[in-house]
Amino acid sequence: MSHPMKSKIFMLTLLLGCLLMFNPIGLDMFLPAVPDIAKGLNASPNQIMNSMSALFLGNAIGRLTLGPLADRYGRKPIILVTLVVFTCSAFASGLALSIEFFIFCRFIQGLSIAGGHVLSLSVARDLFEKEQLGKIIANATAIMGLAGIIFPILGGQIVQFISWQSIFWIMSVFGLTVFSFVTFCFKETIKQKNPRAIAPKFLLQNWFKIITSRIFICYALCSGFVSAGFFAYVTVSPSVLREIYGISAFGYGLVFAFLAFCFVISNLIAGQLVIRVGQFLVIAIGEIMVVLAGGIMLVLSILGVGGPFTIIIPTAIYFFGIGWIVPQSNARALQPFENSAGTASALLGFISMIISALMGFSLSFVIHEDATYLAFAMLVSSFISFLIYFLIIKKITNQ
Repeated sequence: MSHPMKSKIFMLTLLLGCLLMFNPIGLDMFLPAVPDIAKGLNASPNQIMNSMSALFLGNAIGRLTLGPLADRYGRKPIILVTLVVFTCSAFASGLALSIEFFIFCRFIQGLSIAGGHVLSLSVARDLFEKEQLGKIIANATAIMGLAGIIFPILGGQIVQFISWQSIFWIMSVFGLTVFSFVTFCFKETIKQKNPRAIAPKFLLQNWFKIITSRIFICYALCSGFVSAGFFAYVTVSPSVLREIYGISAFGYGLVFAFLAFCFVISNLIAGQLVIRVGQFLVIAIGEIMVVLAGGIMLVLSILGVGGPFTIIIPTAIYFFGIGWIVPQSNARALQPFENSAGTASALLGFISMIISALMGFSLSFVIHEDATYLAFAMLVSSFISFLIYFLIIKKITNQ
């Protein structure tokens, strides 16, 4: 590969990674401040959990609508619009004086965060396919993981020394920075815009065509359920680790940074390994890891073995497994849809975020005095993904 081509791929990977950073900066940096935000808004921890569910719901709706819009008008203009919405909603969240307005702002921010995921996958699918597509997505996801290391620590430091509102103002600065990057460094990648992409009849037909693809729906559910286990941790862990086990905001940020580091290493290994052994084996190994992780955490909790490391170590294994499953499952799900990658990636994200939103909403109904409900949620999510892959996907691919 020539040096100019390597440079172009590096810049593209960096751009895709920046788009995927919407999620860690919008969510991961916020997590260490959850108890402080609850106190500042005179709200309960479960109400803050509902703000996360609102973020996931907005994310789901955003993914469903932004994909077709990107197929109709191109990737670049839709990326820029989502960046403006992200910046404004983040700033408004920092000005919130009530939990209701805060939840509303987070819902709007969720709509824009969806753009990072949907549009990065669409751009990657415009330019690559098969194993090379999986490698690019894995490398871009690794950049997102690096952000997941930095932003939780930053969030913990901010809430410890400044104020929780400053977290959202930093999100606004990030949005403006990426807006400039996309404006000056990104060229449109879609080969041919689809003028019918947002026509209701065409949209419904396209959704039906994609959703009835066995390959697509199976890989989407495989990725979606294992991701729900991740979002279960995100929803519950601030209360359990900070309120019950007494970890400081900075300490929580360090824990999440460690988990994100596991995710980064996992993606980098998977990105290299997939070229040698193929996507099927990589996903299979990841599925075994996440089920093992959920099982270990649940057994320890039932036996009454407490302490933060009974949560952190199994979750690290779970995060490592996700890095082998999600990028490759997403790549396989998108493979059949060269001419409608935006809509397909939108549906892919919609399914994942709806499952995660329902998971987070369900967990907000119970009182978390230990890790039992969290472990149960992670085990159930991972086991469903495991069954889908080994009992359905393997059967389809062997036909």
